Amino acid sequence: MSKYDHLLDKAFDILSASKEERIRYVNEDKWIGYPRAQQILERLEDFISYPQVERMPNLLIVGDSNNGKTQILKRFAERYPMSIDEDTYTNVQPIVFISAPAKPDENAFLIRLLEEMIIPYAKNDSLEVKRQMAIRAMQTRKTRMLIIDEIQHIIAGSYNAQKGFLNSIKDLSNTLKIPIIGAGIEDAFHAIQVDSQLANRFQVEVLERWKFENKGDRVKFAQLIASIETRLPLQEPSYLYKKPYIEQLHYLSDGLIGEVVLIMKQLATYAIKHDLPCIDDSVFGELNLVPASKRKELLKRMR
Repeated sequence: MSKYDHLLDKAFDILSASKEERIRYVNEDKWIGYPRAQQILERLEDFISYPQVERMPNLLIVGDSNNGKTQILKRFAERYPMSIDEDTYTNVQPIVFISAPAKPDENAFLIRLLEEMIIPYAKNDSLEVKRQMAIRAMQTRKTRMLIIDEIQHIIAGSYNAQKGFLNSIKDLSNTLKIPIIGAGIEDAFHAIQVDSQLANRFQVEVLERWKFENKGDRVKFAQLIASIETRLPLQEPSYLYKKPYIEQLHYLSDGLIGEVVLIMKQLATYAIKHDLPCIDDSVFGELNLVPASKRKELLKRMR
């Protein structure tokens, strides 16, 4: 049994690297395959393999900001990268992944689609021309799914603008017969209710915050912390999944996985910079971490 069994191979391999390299590695994006994320990935697999029917089902992933929605969608999209059809020498793009424009602007939405697919267009092209260009491109590229992140931006405009934006989404789904996957905060659910026909097609998956109320919740959260710790290139285990650290991490993160990852990156970075073999009480004390929910209060007091 090695004294470095607390690390995954990649984290172990970089242990002997410079401080700068180890810190850079700590701060790189890494996939954490926790059970709820795996469940949603499996659901997405069901949608992308769904047969073409007149009324295609759609999926809406709802969760608080910084709770892993985008990371799950990116992970899924990585399974279906763009490729080249060897017979026709044309691009094949199974998934088109965009973020919704800041306002429900149909023109901005179509432009984002075209730019994501690197399709040239003229600024003065009409909406219909852009729509047909996007449709033809996705048909030619055998697109099987459209993902729209931050879809709650729909509500940032007038009722008519919201309807127009949703009609554009519905038209794409009807014409291409592909599922639409939306993701956003709770407002995203209310946003699609503007169009009752479209809303009825959206199934909903809620990505909840990590709870800490009972033994089962605590075990799941401990498993998440332990998984992340195996990716921190430190000489000794920190046992962050045990008391009292696990309570601190849940409190500081507000139960948001994005905050959990950020906090653990900060802790590991401090330990590496100061030649500490692991993360201990002194690291928490020196960083003076504050929960995201309390930061606004602190800023108000400073004014």
